[in-house]
Amino acid sequence: MINLVKQMQQGDAEAFGELIHIYQDCFYRIARSRLYSDEDAADAIQETLLTGWEKRNTLKEPKYFKTWMIRILINKCNELLRRKQPVESLEHIPEPCTENMEENIMFKAMLKGLSEANRMVMALYYGDSYTIREISQILEISEDAVKQRLVRGRKEVLKSL
Repeated sequence: MINLVKQMQQGDAEAFGELIHIYQDCFYRIARSRLYSDEDAADAIQETLLTGWEKRNTLKEPKYFKTWMIRILINKCNELLRRKQPVESLEHIPEPCTENMEENIMFKAMLKGLSEANRMVMALYYGDSYTIREISQILEISEDAVKQRLVRGRKEVLKSL
C-alpha cells in the first residue's frame, strides 16, 4: 500500500486510481453520513479526489494516505453543507459495514437520533471500525474528545430506546 502511495506522489495516476478503488466504499459511507444524498456525496468525493491528486505532494507520511483523504473529504462535505442551506433530511443514512439487513436498519435508526458531532464519531467507530486514535486524527480532535462523544452518543441512543 505504501508503495502505491509513493508512486502516486510521483505522479502515477494508475496508482492513485488503485488507491481510490481500495477506499471507495469507505469514502462513500463517510460522505453519505454527512450529506444524506447520493448526488451530494458523489460531488464531495469527486472534489476530494481532485484535491487529493492536486495536493499529493503535501502528504508527508504515505502510511496516513487514507486518513489524509478522509480529512479532505470531511472538509469538502462541510463546504457543501455550508453552500446548501437548509441541511437536507436525515432520511437517507448510508449503509454501515455489515451484511445483515436488520442490523443496517437498526444502525440507521441509531444514527438518525444523534447530534451531528456524536453521529460522525459513532459512524466512524461503529460503522467503519476506526480506532479512537484514527478518529481523533481524521476529525482533528483529541482522543479524549472522541471518547466523550462516544459516551454521549451511547447515552443519546439509550435515551431514545
